[in-house]
Amino acid sequence: MPRRPFVMLVLSLVTALGIVADLGWRGYTRPRYAVEAGGQVVGSPRDLEMAAGALRSQESLVAPELQTYIDFANKVNVRALSASARLTGAREQLLQSAQAQSAAELRDAVAITVNGNDIVAVADEESAKQVRDQILETYKATVLHDVSAIEQLTFQESIAWRMKAVQPETIRTIEEAINILRLGTDKLVTYTVQSGDTGWDIARSYDLTTEQLAKANPGADLDTLQIGQVLNISYKEPHVHTRSVAKRIVDEGIPFREEIVKDPDLWPWQYQVITPGEWGSRELTIREYREDGKVVRSEVLDNKLLSEPKTQVAKVGTKQVPEMGSGSLVFPVVGTITSYFGPRWGSFHSAIDIGAPTGTPILAADSGMVVFRGWSGNYGYMVKIDHGGGEMVTWYAHLSGFNVELGDTVNKGDVIGYVGNTGFSTGPHLHFEIQVNGTSVNPLNYYQ
Repeated sequence: MPRRPFVMLVLSLVTALGIVADLGWRGYTRPRYAVEAGGQVVGSPRDLEMAAGALRSQESLVAPELQTYIDFANKVNVRALSASARLTGAREQLLQSAQAQSAAELRDAVAITVNGNDIVAVADEESAKQVRDQILETYKATVLHDVSAIEQLTFQESIAWRMKAVQPETIRTIEEAINILRLGTDKLVTYTVQSGDTGWDIARSYDLTTEQLAKANPGADLDTLQIGQVLNISYKEPHVHTRSVAKRIVDEGIPFREEIVKDPDLWPWQYQVITPGEWGSRELTIREYREDGKVVRSEVLDNKLLSEPKTQVAKVGTKQVPEMGSGSLVFPVVGTITSYFGPRWGSFHSAIDIGAPTGTPILAADSGMVVFRGWSGNYGYMVKIDHGGGEMVTWYAHLSGFNVELGDTVNKGDVIGYVGNTGFSTGPHLHFEIQVNGTSVNPLNYYQ
């Protein structure tokens, strides 16, 4: 090995030994050990445990450019010295010189500790305080911006700092230290919300969970993202977690009740408000317990009534559709029955499904009056026809379009709409259901 790298190797090994090199020990009553590199003694710890510890740690501490010169398995070893053994004067000077050079390469800094473990180094104690305070201030400005009083704001972990000599390149700026503690990394990546983005989509595209994305963005509501909003994306497991207890004053509405008056001159689908209702309100004082911005527990401290709700009075029709149906039904659509009335998929199917291409005309099974036309949840677009007296009502669901209006009277065989695939549907078809006095019956009973 060239002479210069070898000297640098010796110096690096001494640096690795650091505090375990016991140059001043001269006692004859305790065993001593020599740490050798390349056949030369480069340190003499006072006990075997210290020497073994030096060997375990030295490889990670030696400068990378020197590691190619070192065979840690064969070139470096520990052996016992006699009680009277001494390092030569030349080696003493070499060790002292290396120790001085090592000290010159280090710089005094302040290590921020979490639960006693060094996490990140900053320039001085004032910087460490700013790191701590800015994390908490950011939490206050985002998560706790609208509270009435903060009773507790701290970290779940024990945060402290201490003086420490470190390599200059490991010292971080205040902003970098904040990111390391709060996000687990100082390499911050952001994302600007675009039209159509959802929190779930953004998290998935960066291999994050929505919970991790929320933790990286305290105070941001992932359910109501705004175009142009900037989100933090970089996330590893954070080193610190915030905890807060705060009071919040919330105005809560009290819904009004409704009084219904029946009107025989109105159809059942008609509804008229006579006296509008008014919501009441109350003021709640709530104590919220949060961890990383998420409410883990809350309690109501005070409930103050601000205004009473006012009852709404409305009338609904009870007028019955006159007898219009013949009781003899026509098949509502040309197609193939794909699902029958009865048990299906672990539940009960209260209709028959008739498969047909989208846009196929749908006929009124009998004469009657349209008592519903619109969207109906899993049924998609739907038409209901009352065939007289409220006794028989036919349902036509999953439509792609309508050919009637609410309140229209139709004759048997009139086109009322078109086959579709709306709502919860596995393909274009008509859900055809017949209810008699509010109970579903098998439509095929009318076509025997």
